[in-house]
Amino acid sequence: MPSHHYLTDEELAMLNQLYQDSGSSALMTLPLMMDANIGPLLEQAATLELKLEIGKIKLSFPVALSHPAASQEPVELSPPNIITNGGHPRAWRLPHPQNIKLYRPNGQPLMAEIRDLSINGMRLLSARPLFKPSPSRQVHKKILLELGQEQQLGLQLSLVRQRKGPHFWLSAVQFELAPGDKAALSDFVFQGFLARINKQQEP
Repeated sequence: MPSHHYLTDEELAMLNQLYQDSGSSALMTLPLMMDANIGPLLEQAATLELKLEIGKIKLSFPVALSHPAASQEPVELSPPNIITNGGHPRAWRLPHPQNIKLYRPNGQPLMAEIRDLSINGMRLLSARPLFKPSPSRQVHKKILLELGQEQQLGLQLSLVRQRKGPHFWLSAVQFELAPGDKAALSDFVFQGFLARINKQQEP
């Protein structure tokens, strides 16, 4: 049985190996050497990624270039996507994220606990239902997601499903983010994975 709820043992070992020298940082840098003729092509590129295959595991690292025309410069690799057999990236899901808070638009805390969080959705536990069902339209709720004490992201949650358990209500929601906010949340979620990996290595 895998030791992690969302990753296989092979994927967890791979992440441990890749990031063991970078501490708890979700970002990696590496020197990039390329022919000068490629520079103009990169300036026209909407996105750039580095693909890596380790056994059956396929990763896609979004790449940030500050000066695409330069023939040699350090580039920054953002948190990787794990590619499934169908060729689609699988969202990172961080269970019980730390140092994160939810607020209503009026600044009042949202009385709910995040069971797990990804860059496009989360599952919430609450003592009372967070959404009032509406059979005629999709149910939405606006909230603020605070990452540590440095950044707040405005989210419009779309209810996927909601059910009552023995002790708590469980609400599954989806949301969409602007590219900059999505990158910030992706870094936060992936930092959580690396922190857990480092904690498991402590004696």
